[in-house]
Amino acid sequence: MTPSQLKTAWLAKWRRILDDDVYRIDNPEAHRTVCRWETRDMLEAGVIDQMEKFEMDEQADAAYWHAVEELAALAEGYLFGGHYDVVSRARSVCIGRIMANTYYSATAPSSGGFDGKVYGNKQDLHLLFRHNNEPWSIKGLLLIEPSGELYDLVQTAQVINGRVYPIVSDADTYRALVDCAQVALEDHDFESYQKARPLLVSARFIKCSACLDRFERREDCPTCTGSGFVERASLQSVSGQSEPPEAFESSKT
Repeated sequence: MTPSQLKTAWLAKWRRILDDDVYRIDNPEAHRTVCRWETRDMLEAGVIDQMEKFEMDEQADAAYWHAVEELAALAEGYLFGGHYDVVSRARSVCIGRIMANTYYSATAPSSGGFDGKVYGNKQDLHLLFRHNNEPWSIKGLLLIEPSGELYDLVQTAQVINGRVYPIVSDADTYRALVDCAQVALEDHDFESYQKARPLLVSARFIKCSACLDRFERREDCPTCTGSGFVERASLQSVSGQSEPPEAFESSKT
């Protein structure tokens, strides 16, 4: 392959990655990083020069910021790496928990250590049970039994960079986090924003849909009473949850 052919092929590969909107929306941080890895390798191989790398990295950065702005406007949904209580909507009872895509039953735990796995992508998610291979679909933060019974997925924690963080449930902490993230977003400070974003999307609160947390509108907003955000319905504390058995507790360690 001639140098010209190599450059053409490598640029085409980079373009395919950049234009992969599913990957970009599913994991904006990973999408940006992979795009930048390609330009780094191209520069080291002498395929592109420093100016070309700069311009290509600018495109990857623009794609990232566009993605996170899109995601901020989307409805809440299941987060891979999240920890969830699985709560019967009809009975308000916790039947089990999902931790990092693995399901542990609180009512009939198996001897094998876990009872199911979450498979699929954001458009087609389901929980596959280990004992009978029965799939239950996941829509947003709703687990749907084949019979039609509904279970809320109530998030309690999120895995971020290999560490488990409890969801932000304090209003003052959330306000400070939102303000810091907004500054990082406006300044296009990637390092700061990528740390804040997982905490924001898994927090107990969400931006008020009435005033959109705009200063001139939130003070008199009856929906959020001036805070600019409201509590997620799916993350509200559930009373009457059953305690998990010892086998379930040991699986967390």
